[in-house]
Amino acid sequence: MTRKSALCAVLSGLLLTASCSGGEKEGERVSLTFWTTTSPAETKFFQKRIDAYVREHPQIQVTMKQRAFPFATNEFKTAVLGDQPVDIFRADHTWIAEYAELDIVYPLDDLAPSSRWVGYIPSALESSRYRGQLYGLPSVTEVPALLYNKRLLAEAGFTGPPATMDELLAMAKAMTVSGRYGLYVSEDSYFALPYLWAFGGGMVSEDRRIEIASVDSQRALEFMVRLRREGVTQPYPDFADWYGRMMKDFAEEGKAAMIINGPWAMGDILKGKVFQRGDQLGIAAVPKGPKGQGSPVGGHSLVINKYTKHPKESLELIAYLTGTETQVLQSMEFKTLPTKSAAYEDERLAQDAMVQGFKAQLDTARPRPMIPEGARLFMDFTPNLNAMLLGKQSVQEGVRNIETSWKNLLGNR
Repeated sequence: MTRKSALCAVLSGLLLTASCSGGEKEGERVSLTFWTTTSPAETKFFQKRIDAYVREHPQIQVTMKQRAFPFATNEFKTAVLGDQPVDIFRADHTWIAEYAELDIVYPLDDLAPSSRWVGYIPSALESSRYRGQLYGLPSVTEVPALLYNKRLLAEAGFTGPPATMDELLAMAKAMTVSGRYGLYVSEDSYFALPYLWAFGGGMVSEDRRIEIASVDSQRALEFMVRLRREGVTQPYPDFADWYGRMMKDFAEEGKAAMIINGPWAMGDILKGKVFQRGDQLGIAAVPKGPKGQGSPVGGHSLVINKYTKHPKESLELIAYLTGTETQVLQSMEFKTLPTKSAAYEDERLAQDAMVQGFKAQLDTARPRPMIPEGARLFMDFTPNLNAMLLGKQSVQEGVRNIETSWKNLLGNR
């Protein structure tokens, strides 16, 4: 018996036990347990929204428990296997494919027609799908975009951000003067995905075909190396504390004219000396390339334990917690990106430059590889990208190393 078969057998036994144990009788209160991986402040926010929901649905009782993000995914899997009382879980998008393979999350298509979810941002909703099935409702979405210093662009004679990769290189060259540079390029392979997609490359397809060594992927990585080689990026000899350096150069010292970063960084950026006046910060979609455009969708979805006794009640609660009103209030308080289209049209967010700026990127966003091993792909990608960008190995050598590692990771299934 394979490991997967053994797990399925265990889960089947748990399902039989759960189905035989029964639940509350009709008319009695329904008790739901919600595990969240939010910060303390966000947890308080969701508790208020849950309290509002319970006031409208007095037959529902909800207990919310906070779980530390780094350990939460294993705790959730253990809870399901151990038949612990958890109905709803806030999951990182990259965890969903594994949960679906393990058969521990509820397919929402079995609970409601697909027409019910038309109001969600398509790229956010796709991040909750696996092999055509929807397994969660997106609670918050994140996507890196091109952030730029409007003043530095104007001083160099530009009236707007670059629209193409060729323009990105040309503008970065023009703004690399007097101790400043045009663009910070990261070693983190997550931030390399917009380049890959712009040139028609990729990581791994949903049918598990490795694409990193393709001609188009190599062209994308060669372009990133070219940015470094032509001296239009950060002048440092390595990537030590790369995120801290990037943020300092962009927001505190005004050395970097452009960076690629996400909405999670906005609080720190707007506190920086450079952007005390918020109108100096520009947000645009990462430029398109000769074969496409896109940026990776991140974020979290609310999923339902496959073996909950209350799937319909759980569905109604997660629909409420990802509804337009919750999305608007959440964005106003935490500067998160809504996952419902209507939230961007709400008068409370319609004039929010940050929210609307990232919305332009969401319109071209793409999900990361939706396979159970998706999150682990970057473990081999990043160190090899580092070596390529620093000239320690060629792009051809780098992609071969990554391809070999991924073949071992993915195996034959």
